[in-house]
Amino acid sequence: MKKTNKLMSAILCLVLIAVVLSCATTGGKKLPPVLATGEWMTYNDRDSDGGSSISNLEVKEDEIDGKLVTVYHITGNVTTQFEYGFAGWGIDADNATMELYKNAEALSFYILGDGKRYSIKFKISSVEDYCYHEYTFTTTEGVAEYFEVPMAFFMQPSWGSPVKFDPSLVTGIEWQTHESWRTDPRNNPFEVKMWNFMIHPGAPKKVVKAEEKLVPGVLGSFDLLLRDNFQYGDGYQGEIRAANMLNGHKLTVGDSFTVKFSYSASRDLEQDVEFGFVDITPAANYWRALSWKDGSTDIPMPSLPASKAGEVVSGEFVFTIVNNATSASAVANVFVFTTKGQGRKGTANSGALKAVTLSFKEFTVTKN
Repeated sequence: MKKTNKLMSAILCLVLIAVVLSCATTGGKKLPPVLATGEWMTYNDRDSDGGSSISNLEVKEDEIDGKLVTVYHITGNVTTQFEYGFAGWGIDADNATMELYKNAEALSFYILGDGKRYSIKFKISSVEDYCYHEYTFTTTEGVAEYFEVPMAFFMQPSWGSPVKFDPSLVTGIEWQTHESWRTDPRNNPFEVKMWNFMIHPGAPKKVVKAEEKLVPGVLGSFDLLLRDNFQYGDGYQGEIRAANMLNGHKLTVGDSFTVKFSYSASRDLEQDVEFGFVDITPAANYWRALSWKDGSTDIPMPSLPASKAGEVVSGEFVFTIVNNATSASAVANVFVFTTKGQGRKGTANSGALKAVTLSFKEFTVTKN
């Protein structure tokens, strides 16, 4: 049992609206993100005979990047008195938030860190050895950063017993210090400020009748949001990860597919649209080109010219796989669309023209 110091907080709900790939039950629009609500707390390894401690969890108004925001200020220290010393913080969510976790598409938060690594853990009841599914990230000292973590990015560490990730069994969300920087037996201080922990709900689940079952390789019409990706790249990016796109097939070297599609953009595009198969799992370091070779002129990423808002663009391309996907999961075999634009590389949400939606009239994948 972990020792906790709990702190009640009153939270105002903020709502953002975005348009992304979704099922027909939401009219092609993603449900608005919702701020998680509940009781914030800290925990440490003292009940495991450790010496780690958190000195403070304070809720306060703070000016960050010229804006006044309500932040959770967490400070503490981790020792190695307990071999696997740890400390962290989390939220004892209310019932409404717990229900949102179960059908979430992603979780997001802002954090001003200290240059050290942390993990966000998605705790489920079927994990019995504390080896919870997690996503590890590195903060930048003194810089406010935005992290959005798709549910597919939560993976178990290798030391525990493998358990299928089932969000419906959620018991809580926590953040924890990471062992990579615990180098001193007594003094490993940390300090972060976090705010706007949001849940991005998935589309309401739809009961599919037998005659409505999806046809492998035929995605029909849908909207795909190309999100601002300047935090990691130099433009906008969206991924198609529909389970029926490849019907459970793992892309391997030598595979050949014909992809046919037509779309129109919600605004004028600044540069060409590039596309192809890619593996975006942690096992692939979040980006492994499967149908082209990065930096190669021999096997480049295919592209179509920039188009005007509403202009219909069509294409039919043959893709030969040049790298193996890490697994047969949908997130390891996605089809990505990217387009470059004006913005500050390394700075989240800095795109001058903001996100763009591609509205597809058709999208088919055929194995050759």
